[in-house]
This record gives sequence, C-alpha cells and structure tokens, in this order.
Amino acid sequence: MSVGKIKEFDMSEGNWRAYGNRMEMYFKANAVKEELKLPILIASMGDAAYELLSDLASPKKPSALEYELVMEMMLNHLDPKPSLLAERYRFRQRRQEPSEKVQEYVAGLKKLARFCEFG
Repeated sequence: MSVGKIKEFDMSEGNWRAYGNRMEMYFKANAVKEELKLPILIASMGDAAYELLSDLASPKKPSALEYELVMEMMLNHLDPKPSLLAERYRFRQRRQEPSEKVQEYVAGLKKLARFCEFG
C-alpha cells in the first residue's frame, strides 16, 4: 500500500522544482527502489511533459536515461537558474503594501530571497 499520491505534472501552471521535491518525498515515504524511480516519474508526468522529455532526450528514448539525468534535464529547461543580479534587484525593490500584514510581507521577502544567495 502506497503512502500519498503524486498528481500529474501540469506544464501550464506547474513548478518542476517543487514537483521534483514532492516526487522525492513520495519515493522516500514509499521506500521506492532506485530502478523504479524513472518508470514512476514517466508514468506520472502528463502528456505535454513526456513530449518535452522525449524532445530533450532525443535521439534516446526517455526510458533509456537515468532518473537523475531526467530530473536535471527537465529542471534546466522548465526552471532555469535565475540571474543572481536580477533576483537581488527584485528583492531590494520589494516594498510592503499598505494593506499587507507583516507576516505576509516577511513571507514575500523570504520567497524572493531564495535565489539571492545571501549566505
């Protein structure tokens, strides 16, 4: 019996980094063996994501790749590493809105700081 379930990845509104993290937690919770990770990932991604993976993997078939490589390929394509300067600029431009609670403002700052590498 498996614990939890993984929803199909929706490329129109999904975040591959978050999807990959959830997938890893699913594998951990269900003690999934390494050789089953790729088949489960491929079976649970949507048609559009599978088509993209097929294009990125060409001329190889997605099933011939390693799980870690597939995750890296999809991440690099769908969620490329943002520019450090641009992210720090965005962070420094963030202002608290008059109607915004302090907790919401702090949460917004934390979200913006994720890619700033402040240390």
